[in-house]
Amino acid sequence: MYISDDTINTTIDAIISARDFCGNEREAALDCLAELGVKGKDAVKAYRIANFRANARWNAYKKAAGVNPKYTF
Repeated sequence: MYISDDTINTTIDAIISARDFCGNEREAALDCLAELGVKGKDAVKAYRIANFRANARWNAYKKAAGVNPKYTF
């Protein structure tokens, strides 16, 4: 199944929001994907893609905030 960029970006936003509030980001992502109609193996695939991209975005936020680069992965 094709997973659109909009679906991935919405899931990334859910992951980032969960991180901001110290929530369970995997659960937030899978709930978001379920609301978007992505379930089963496709949801796991979409979560992996979104989590990888969310890490990149999160590190960019840390760099923009002036965090020492050795603490950004």
